[in-house]
Amino acid sequence: MRNLILKLHIYAGLLTFTQLMVYALAGLVATAQTAAERPKTPRTIRHQTFVPPPAATDKQIADAVYQRLNLPLTRPMPLFAIKRNGNNDLQLDFYNINGIYRVVVLERDRMLSIDEIRSSLGIFLEDMHAITTGDPEAPRLLRIWALYNEFAMWCLLAFTVSGIYLWLSAPERTVWAWGSLAAGGVGFAALWMAFR
Repeated sequence: MRNLILKLHIYAGLLTFTQLMVYALAGLVATAQTAAERPKTPRTIRHQTFVPPPAATDKQIADAVYQRLNLPLTRPMPLFAIKRNGNNDLQLDFYNINGIYRVVVLERDRMLSIDEIRSSLGIFLEDMHAITTGDPEAPRLLRIWALYNEFAMWCLLAFTVSGIYLWLSAPERTVWAWGSLAAGGVGFAALWMAFR
């Protein structure tokens, strides 16, 4: 029985290593950074011809832009996010895991201005960390990552239980092991009481 649990413990750890590293790095970045402000400077700017449908609402134009551009890892623009800029041009910010595609509909020029604004590595990791299965409208690739996140979280819980079992079933337990268990237990209890 111990050998089977040991193998499951090791293979589950190898399967979820990438996801757990993303969690660890996102935590370190969140601890070290002062504020997670998204960049505002475009990495690339391009233009594309576009004639909006006649007498269309802003939402209909936003939907037409979404279908026309087919920007990766984005979703249709919700009504609350549709706005006009200072020049009264329709500005659509299509958020994705890598940053923002800011699309300005220049109706008078019959053109789209498409700015690609990339997130920093820290914000990217933070966004990857926060993806959950509770968003059924997310693009397929993000839903797959969300399933991987959930699988890894269940594995993390299983690592705790299997680790305790493996330690208890080991032929010898060192003083360091007992000290680590005591320090972890006391540390958890102290934090629990401090947050109450």
